[in-house]
Amino acid sequence: MSEVSSKELQIEVAIAALGGMWDQKGSDVPEWVAAELTFGQMRLLYLLSKHGPSPMSRIAEWIGVGLPTVSGIVERVERHGLVSRQHRLDDRRVVECRLTEAGQRLIDEISGMRLEMLRRFFGVLNEDEMADMARLIALVMERTKSSPT
Repeated sequence: MSEVSSKELQIEVAIAALGGMWDQKGSDVPEWVAAELTFGQMRLLYLLSKHGPSPMSRIAEWIGVGLPTVSGIVERVERHGLVSRQHRLDDRRVVECRLTEAGQRLIDEISGMRLEMLRRFFGVLNEDEMADMARLIALVMERTKSSPT
């Protein structure tokens, strides 16, 4: 068994502490979402929110699964009224998936909760600490942008 480095341990402690912010009052994901949608289904909603209506084949590429698997994922989310599928008018062979109004409202609600959580998180820092935090975030962004994944 390999030994965990001090840096790796610090990273895990920081991740656990940040994850604990979700446990605080007011930052809950809507109960039915937590109970009924999987991570993959939520990822589908976020991808559609970011990219707009998309062919099923493109969604399969994004998620890294085959068409039958993505079809099942979309079908389950469609039952909740969060996405819809329809044939493209210019090519009936292509089926596009898009967020419904309810799907977009859910994404907006979850995004709003995330922003509120971050505001609370950063709000406890004084100006100097916030400047340090902004510098560290910029450093992480710069280093992760230039390093291969």
